[in-house]
Amino acid sequence: MLPICREKQSQLSRQYRQKTLAHAILIQGIEGCGKDALAQWLIELLICQQPLATNNLPEPISHACGQCKACLLRKSDSYPDHLLLKSENKTLGVDDIRRGNAFLEKTAHLGKVKTIFIPQAQIMTIAAANALLKTLEEPSANSYIVLITDDLDSLLPTIISRCAVYAIRPMVGEALLAQLKSSNPHDSQVSSDARLHERLNDNAFVNLSQLAELTDDVIFQEYQTFNQCFLDFLYFGQSESKVLSQLVDNKHGLRWLEKITCNLVRQSYLLIEAEQITSVVNQKISVQVLNQIYQAIISSNKLIKSYTQANRQFVGEQLLMTINDIVRPST
Repeated sequence: MLPICREKQSQLSRQYRQKTLAHAILIQGIEGCGKDALAQWLIELLICQQPLATNNLPEPISHACGQCKACLLRKSDSYPDHLLLKSENKTLGVDDIRRGNAFLEKTAHLGKVKTIFIPQAQIMTIAAANALLKTLEEPSANSYIVLITDDLDSLLPTIISRCAVYAIRPMVGEALLAQLKSSNPHDSQVSSDARLHERLNDNAFVNLSQLAELTDDVIFQEYQTFNQCFLDFLYFGQSESKVLSQLVDNKHGLRWLEKITCNLVRQSYLLIEAEQITSVVNQKISVQVLNQIYQAIISSNKLIKSYTQANRQFVGEQLLMTINDIVRPST
């Protein structure tokens, strides 16, 4: 588990020991912050029949024994008193939530508690969220619902208000890079990308949303390719189809677009060749224009987040048309 989750883990562990743990727990944080591992640790702890506690920390941390019958069944995905609510579609529908509600109404088969895990709470439809709301308002005895989300704003306020929210706030800048290098001392990608950031004086802007390209060599190469394609489109009107393809098919696409635009505003580019930086700066796109582009990207991102069934192809096409009109208004 990442060090940035230790505080929340300690807090949840203390509440577990004191029997003050909330019925519904919502863990929020950006992708890669460790919220999935934190949720799995908590569920395993709730399921375990003989929990243990570590004593070599400032505060004991409870954890599953891994050896009792419940733990062994959990490892084999055959524990009867736990339900994973995960959809293969773009949304989590009302029927999925009703299945969870019915599951909680039944008596536990083996353990003392029943647990439900919703790993993508942000993709619940409005109807699904309203169905879950009733269970949150009238929880059954000895039951726990653990939800995680990348985006708290995408959830209904009524859902949030009935959950105990644990927001993971990651480090940024130099502190994040130092933590990544200490956690992954043999990861050459972290070191090389950190050196790139340092050479471009960009360390202050590094955050955990960039974890994918900081730690995965393939994704880092994809980012560099996307970076160049977007610059080609921005300055020369080229590579539009390649940029659109990434916006539609790559989950990092919109974030990368936002990141590159911010880098352009700061006159700091994640490019390896110094000549490329010079050629970009010499194009003299004003900060005002770049800010307009940034606002267009933010609007498209909000649209995607607000409507789980939004057509990414259409949103991507409209965004690139808007950017083209901003940069080349006379064409």
